Amino acid sequence: MSDLTLPAPLQTRLEALPEGLRNHINRVRVIARDLAGAHAINEDLAELTAAAHDIARHIPGPQLIEEAERMGFPINSVERSVPVLLHGPVGAGWLSEEGALDDPGVIEGVRWHTTAHPDLAPVGQVVFIADKLDPHKLRAYPFQETVRAAAYRDLHEGSLTFLDEMLRLHMDNGDLIHPLCTESRNALLLGAFGC
Repeated sequence: MSDLTLPAPLQTRLEALPEGLRNHINRVRVIARDLAGAHAINEDLAELTAAAHDIARHIPGPQLIEEAERMGFPINSVERSVPVLLHGPVGAGWLSEEGALDDPGVIEGVRWHTTAHPDLAPVGQVVFIADKLDPHKLRAYPFQETVRAAAYRDLHEGSLTFLDEMLRLHMDNGDLIHPLCTESRNALLLGAFGC
């Protein structure tokens, strides 16, 4: 991890997180910085987005729904059933409200780091992938090495590889699939991903 100075409101939120979550965020910061450097993307912005990506991850589901409703975010049926999917939008909303972050690409990267989004900017794609490449998530994503190899060749390829593998895993397990995962995959296949 670099010596990047974080905005005070973000630093305060990070310090209040459980230790395990802080450790995950720190691992993702390192991965995001490295992946950004491999693709000539601003490493500081990638690390900043990674530092902010999980600031609402520890919030219980009912509170995430309450916060998303308070901020006026639409909540679909999948998010109501699996409210942890709202931690990105809620975290992005908090950071916007507090004035902690003002770069739209960083805010969107925090907001969509779990599901991806058809219009996700390169810095957001970096964090979307870096979050999944945390070695402590190998059990959840046993296809990490395939995603890593693809992502270092090309961000689109890395995102598509992750989405393909994740969708296959969710279908095999009979899990719900967030509509943005499917929309993002289709956008990648159509060449419309925001790079």
